[in-house]
Amino acid sequence: MSSITLTPAALDALRGDEVVYFDWHVTGLCCADAGEFSVRALRRTKVPRRARRLGDQVYAHPTAWVHLAELTVAVDCRPLGRWRRFISDLPPDAGLRSCLGRLTR
Repeated sequence: MSSITLTPAALDALRGDEVVYFDWHVTGLCCADAGEFSVRALRRTKVPRRARRLGDQVYAHPTAWVHLAELTVAVDCRPLGRWRRFISDLPPDAGLRSCLGRLTR
Protein backbone atom coordinates (compact mmCIF):
# COMPACT_ATOMS: atom_id res chain seq x y z
CA MET A 1 0.00 0.00 0.00
CA SER A 2 1.32 3.42 -0.89
CA SER A 3 1.91 6.14 1.62
CA ILE A 4 1.38 9.52 0.01
CA THR A 5 1.62 12.38 2.51
CA LEU A 6 0.79 16.00 1.94
CA THR A 7 2.89 18.62 3.69
CA PRO A 8 1.13 21.39 5.61
CA ALA A 9 1.88 23.77 2.71
CA ALA A 10 0.21 21.37 0.24
CA LEU A 11 -2.82 20.94 2.48
CA ASP A 12 -3.15 24.72 2.87
CA ALA A 13 -2.84 25.26 -0.89
CA LEU A 14 -5.64 22.83 -1.73
CA ARG A 15 -9.07 24.38 -1.99
CA GLY A 16 -12.03 22.64 -0.38
CA ASP A 17 -13.13 20.92 -3.59
CA GLU A 18 -9.65 19.87 -4.78
CA VAL A 19 -7.44 16.79 -4.59
CA VAL A 20 -3.85 16.08 -5.61
CA TYR A 21 -3.60 14.15 -8.87
CA PHE A 22 -0.53 12.25 -10.12
CA ASP A 23 -0.74 12.28 -13.88
CA TRP A 24 1.25 10.14 -16.32
CA HIS A 25 2.63 11.60 -19.55
CA VAL A 26 3.85 9.24 -22.25
CA THR A 27 7.31 10.30 -23.40
CA GLY A 28 8.42 7.42 -25.59
CA LEU A 29 7.12 5.80 -28.72
CA CYS A 30 9.17 2.63 -28.56
CA CYS A 31 7.94 1.50 -25.16
CA ALA A 32 4.28 1.85 -24.19
CA ASP A 33 5.17 2.33 -20.54
CA ALA A 34 7.80 5.08 -20.93
CA GLY A 35 6.63 8.30 -19.34
CA GLU A 36 6.91 10.83 -16.55
CA PHE A 37 4.87 11.88 -13.53
CA SER A 38 3.34 15.27 -12.88
CA VAL A 39 1.52 16.42 -9.77
CA ARG A 40 -1.30 18.95 -9.82
CA ALA A 41 -4.41 20.05 -8.02
CA LEU A 42 -7.66 18.95 -9.59
CA ARG A 43 -11.28 19.57 -8.64
CA ARG A 44 -12.95 16.43 -7.32
CA THR A 45 -15.56 16.68 -10.08
CA LYS A 46 -12.79 16.62 -12.72
CA VAL A 47 -10.97 13.51 -11.48
CA PRO A 48 -11.03 10.99 -14.35
CA ARG A 49 -13.18 7.90 -13.79
CA ARG A 50 -10.17 5.64 -14.34
CA ALA A 51 -8.16 7.38 -11.60
CA ARG A 52 -7.07 5.23 -8.68
CA ARG A 53 -7.11 6.43 -5.09
CA LEU A 54 -3.79 6.68 -3.23
CA GLY A 55 -5.03 8.46 -0.12
CA ASP A 56 -7.75 10.69 1.28
CA GLN A 57 -6.94 13.58 -1.04
CA VAL A 58 -4.65 11.86 -3.54
CA TYR A 59 -5.52 10.17 -6.84
CA ALA A 60 -3.38 8.85 -9.69
CA HIS A 61 -3.63 7.97 -13.36
CA PRO A 62 -3.80 4.15 -13.62
CA THR A 63 -0.28 3.89 -15.07
CA ALA A 64 1.14 6.22 -12.43
CA TRP A 65 -0.71 4.26 -9.72
CA VAL A 66 1.05 1.05 -10.75
CA HIS A 67 4.43 2.67 -10.14
CA LEU A 68 3.45 4.55 -6.97
CA ALA A 69 1.42 1.84 -5.23
CA GLU A 70 4.28 0.58 -3.06
CA LEU A 71 6.16 3.85 -2.46
CA THR A 72 6.27 6.45 0.26
CA VAL A 73 6.01 9.89 -1.34
CA ALA A 74 5.66 13.40 0.08
CA VAL A 75 3.86 16.13 -1.85
CA ASP A 76 4.62 19.80 -1.22
CA CYS A 77 3.34 23.05 -2.70
CA ARG A 78 5.55 25.96 -3.64
CA PRO A 79 3.72 29.14 -4.65
CA LEU A 80 4.98 30.96 -7.73
CA GLY A 81 3.32 34.34 -7.55
CA ARG A 82 -0.39 33.66 -7.91
CA TRP A 83 0.18 30.09 -9.15
CA ARG A 84 0.58 26.96 -7.08
CA ARG A 85 3.25 24.42 -7.97
CA PHE A 86 2.76 20.98 -6.48
CA ILE A 87 5.90 18.87 -6.35
CA SER A 88 6.81 15.46 -5.00
CA ASP A 89 10.01 14.15 -3.50
CA LEU A 90 10.37 11.66 -6.36
CA PRO A 91 13.62 11.97 -8.33
CA PRO A 92 13.41 14.02 -11.55
CA ASP A 93 13.79 10.85 -13.64
CA ALA A 94 11.23 8.84 -11.64
CA GLY A 95 9.24 7.88 -14.75
CA LEU A 96 12.25 6.35 -16.47
CA ARG A 97 13.35 4.60 -13.28
CA SER A 98 9.89 3.15 -12.73
CA CYS A 99 9.75 1.84 -16.32
CA LEU A 100 13.07 0.10 -15.72
CA GLY A 101 11.90 -1.32 -12.38
CA ARG A 102 14.40 0.76 -10.40
CA LEU A 103 12.15 3.25 -8.60
CA THR A 104 12.55 2.20 -4.99
CA ARG A 105 13.16 3.89 -1.67
